[in-house]
Amino acid sequence: MHFALAYKEEARCPVFLNGVIHEEFSDDGYDKPMQYAWHYAVGHAPLAGLPPELWLITKGRAYDFDFHTAFGGHVVSGDFLSLMQSTDTGNWQAARLHAVSTNGDPRSAKDYFFVKFPRAELLKVEDVVDLERSKIDFRPDGQIKKVWELRFRKPPERDLFFIDCVALLGIAFCSERFAETARQFGARGVEFVELPEIGRIQGA
Repeated sequence: MHFALAYKEEARCPVFLNGVIHEEFSDDGYDKPMQYAWHYAVGHAPLAGLPPELWLITKGRAYDFDFHTAFGGHVVSGDFLSLMQSTDTGNWQAARLHAVSTNGDPRSAKDYFFVKFPRAELLKVEDVVDLERSKIDFRPDGQIKKVWELRFRKPPERDLFFIDCVALLGIAFCSERFAETARQFGARGVEFVELPEIGRIQGA
């Protein structure tokens, strides 16, 4: 059994991270754009590697989530990162992420990290998805428009992975053992949705 990771509404787990990520803290950092080679690349050029440390400068009051998709990557807690390190999650990069206010005050008691998976790590739709058994709306050009129900033709071996499909962009998928371990340590701000119910995830 596999699951899709979805946002779960809980205290101090906002649906939107009101902030920006920079390579160093500054008082006016919130108003500056994220112009970094690890965040944006022209065309199909590969992104640069992450620096060791980053700063999330936010107007949010307090954070206590364990997993959040944002800024073209994922903000994860130390517990979630440890789970990723102890299971088969492929190749990825992580940078220590300091979550602070616009004045530099800490916004969480948790340790956070910013994680990015390279494009090469995304699994191909045709290798993973059973297009006949899944319930999918297609565009006139044959591209996937909306996924209502998802079924795999061959269960991926990895415990955490992503699929190279615009309709599923940013949605993480995981194995049953990954989901169970996350539940055991009480992962906050995230729920594990069974694939036949993926249509209820915003953006899927």
